Amino acid sequence: MSFIVLQQLGLAAALGALIGLERERKHQLEYKFEKDNNSFGGIRTFSLIALVGALSYLLSSYSIVFFTVVSVALLALIVASYVISSQKYGSIGITSEVASVTVYIIGILCGMGLFFEATIVSFIVLMLLVLKEPLHSWAKKIKFQEIVSTLEFMIVAFVVLPLLPNQAYGPYGFFNPYSVWLLVVFISGISFVSYVAIKFFGTKKGLTLTGFLAGFISTTALAFSLSAQSKKNVKVVGPYVLAMVVASLAMLLRICIEVSVLNFDLISLLLIPVLSMFGVGAIAGLFLWKRNSKVRGKIEVKDSIRLSSPFSLAPALKFALFFVLILFFSQFAVHNMGTGGLYLTGFFSGFVDVDAVTVSMANLSKVDLSQEVAVRVIMITVIVNTIVKAGVFFIFGARKVAKDVGLVFILMSIAGILSLFFV
Repeated sequence: MSFIVLQQLGLAAALGALIGLERERKHQLEYKFEKDNNSFGGIRTFSLIALVGALSYLLSSYSIVFFTVVSVALLALIVASYVISSQKYGSIGITSEVASVTVYIIGILCGMGLFFEATIVSFIVLMLLVLKEPLHSWAKKIKFQEIVSTLEFMIVAFVVLPLLPNQAYGPYGFFNPYSVWLLVVFISGISFVSYVAIKFFGTKKGLTLTGFLAGFISTTALAFSLSAQSKKNVKVVGPYVLAMVVASLAMLLRICIEVSVLNFDLISLLLIPVLSMFGVGAIAGLFLWKRNSKVRGKIEVKDSIRLSSPFSLAPALKFALFFVLILFFSQFAVHNMGTGGLYLTGFFSGFVDVDAVTVSMANLSKVDLSQEVAVRVIMITVIVNTIVKAGVFFIFGARKVAKDVGLVFILMSIAGILSLFFV
């Protein structure tokens, strides 16, 4: 027997055993080895099913009839087991049976030599089995609006996007429907994933986690929310400061992800000012949090971030419109006003949003714009946006929190400005 065959059979048995081990552990915890244990399979059964899958595929080269007979026989055996179990014990759960069919397919993938794919499928199956309670608990909290929003996102990403033309229109060829909508899907996807994470973990895990996840949605929205909340907990300072700083650091990470996806060559130059702001913000935020952590108090974080749904079409369309306008003015500035016009565009955009300018500069720097200018425009937007968030706390938040947040954000802005001289 060749080494590759041993590898195929060995991995199939190992992956089947891993899933079977989880099933057996769950059944042991539920039934405590009682005689009425009506569980389907464990570590041995699932290992054998995966081996049968691998062997049936390996032998299919000699006889496809053999492969078909084995597959049908195994499926019939699983169905029969479920029917008998449901009639005898009144059990209607089918998770283990479906998992066993998946393990058979995993065995086939191993027999085909698709080891990576087999491992990924096994990991997904294992996670779905292990996270049963958290997933069911999360499902109970899902609202109808969130389901509708998910469907809207799927339509926007998988129905509308493929139908759009992928060519340039308008003056300077600034408008490409496919590219614009792809960016809408990309930005909305980040927000969607972050929203799901917040709903899954819950804000009660802490303001720091909430701040990090909210940094991938909207740090400005979080600033309004936490500033108002800080007035209700005037004795608490450190956690609010740390949450806001972490959110801003997450925003910097979000910008780097966007640029890396759109124009990887630009990221090496952008890292200089981004890391400067990140480092100063992390050090200053940690120092102030430790200084203020001596003041203890209960923090109600239930409503620390208010989000109505994971995806809403109206904000996505507004982002698309804003992005197109920024892209047009950027192209206009490049051809008629020079770099000064781009800097002005970045400055005013910072009062509203950083993503539109980020993706515009990342795209423009591929062809019409130098990387140095693109980085400076992005950082001008980021710095202005950072200062605006500090202003939100001074207007709507508690004084102590506003002073500390303002201090950290000013230091971050100074670091960003000084680092631009090295770009």
